[in-house]
Amino acid sequence: MSSLSIEQSNVIYQSSKKQMQGICNLPRDIKFDILSRILVKDICKFRCVSKHWCNLISNPTFLDFYHERSRDNPQILMMNDSKNDDNEQQLIHLTSMDLDGKVGNELMKSIYGEYIDMLPFGNGLICLFYENHFYLHNPATQEFVSLVEGSLSPCNDHGAGFGYVMSTKEYKVVHMFTQSESSTGFNIGCEILTLSNGDEASSHPWRVTDQCCPYVVTGCALLVNNVFYWTRADKHGNSSDYDLILALDLEEENFRMIRLPNPSSYDEENYMLLVELRGFLCLVDNFAIPPMMNIWMLKDANNITWVKEYSIRFDILDGFDDVYTIVTPLLYHNEEIVVDSDQDSLHYYNFEKESFRRGKRLNMQWDTNQTWERPLRKTRLSLYTESFFSLGSR
Repeated sequence: MSSLSIEQSNVIYQSSKKQMQGICNLPRDIKFDILSRILVKDICKFRCVSKHWCNLISNPTFLDFYHERSRDNPQILMMNDSKNDDNEQQLIHLTSMDLDGKVGNELMKSIYGEYIDMLPFGNGLICLFYENHFYLHNPATQEFVSLVEGSLSPCNDHGAGFGYVMSTKEYKVVHMFTQSESSTGFNIGCEILTLSNGDEASSHPWRVTDQCCPYVVTGCALLVNNVFYWTRADKHGNSSDYDLILALDLEEENFRMIRLPNPSSYDEENYMLLVELRGFLCLVDNFAIPPMMNIWMLKDANNITWVKEYSIRFDILDGFDDVYTIVTPLLYHNEEIVVDSDQDSLHYYNFEKESFRRGKRLNMQWDTNQTWERPLRKTRLSLYTESFFSLGSR
């Protein structure tokens, strides 16, 4: 293909310049609306076009508008990991895509940890952790940082949580750790790391809260309306309190217990699941007979008022197996509940039709070396929304 002549290049340049000037003359709200429909990685290229575009994209009002708009267009983040040559390292592969399976960003990174967990939150940033090692990643800007190590704990199976506080525009990482151990149980400390936009995340310190955690918790917390929630709360190692949820209020930094809805089918052997739907904390009961998913919604957190909001039959879910399948609701979107059922695609439950539809097939990885009757899925999923939030590494 022949190169453009100088005259042709000038014509294209003048045409592009007029188009850009035309866009610049549009009202600010219209420019915000147009830009909010574009991926962050593409918008960032506009910063080099002119000072006007750079100022527009850096405008705090636009950044807030984009953040809010992106919550209406959630994406999926898939994580696969494998052992690196170094036994203490994991090679992780992170891929973001829209609900139709169109890939947006990818990252491969080698990090420390035998097993890397992904905390259940994806509002702009992704948090990975192993014991007291935490990592933050913004898929949109490709920033990836290691946080200052959390406190060491002789009991590593303690809870962690991650989330975004809208009122203060800050991200919070919370980590429980064993301060001491005695014949009567554990003394559990709680530390929080707070990040604002542009903070140098890699050197930001942890802060230990004044109040200790009254319960031993395991697994990952869920943040809903500025409160972290954990399931499987054991008081000083006592396994008799499985009907409780532990709540940590971030404003008051105090703990309280919430009783599960009653009646419920929860016991020590059952898998309890917390999710956020429509801005409410929800408890998922996958153990009803006949096979059904009951979703209890905490309508009033102060008075602990639970309402059984949804009941969804599993016998109409393609590929469902009551032995191997764990169904996880991901979000309420366009009058449907999107669920992950450990298959190679997501499913969408339509309430009006009372039926599931299968989404597009995703590039999942499977563990074929295990001894179960059917392969288990290795790929882990999280919801994700794009954000310009900076981790201060650039």
